[in-house]
Amino acid sequence: GQFTEGKASEHFGRSHVHWLTGTASTVMVGCVEGILGMRPDFYGLRIAPSIPKEWESFEIDKDFRGNHLHIVVQNPGHAESGCKKLVVNGREMEGNYIPAELLKKQTEIELLMS
Repeated sequence: GQFTEGKASEHFGRSHVHWLTGTASTVMVGCVEGILGMRPDFYGLRIAPSIPKEWESFEIDKDFRGNHLHIVVQNPGHAESGCKKLVVNGREMEGNYIPAELLKKQTEIELLMS
């Protein structure tokens, strides 16, 4: 269960929310961080999609550290991974990493995979 009552409880041993497995949230993290490649860390956000080559593009809106990110990923060459160009609020970045201090309340992000 999510939690079980201890010896001090009159309901010692009773488990609560034992059907709650976290499956939906785990799948969501796998999709957003794994497939779509939105990988946060302490200092910012890395965008490293790993998608089917048939996908020409995708968009995602993500709330991240009090900021709203609108992310558009273009894949005209049908790559499965990679970052050819990353633009954050009109500023071209080196690589696929966005330092947290560059994020604004409304942040526009464009990534070209191929």
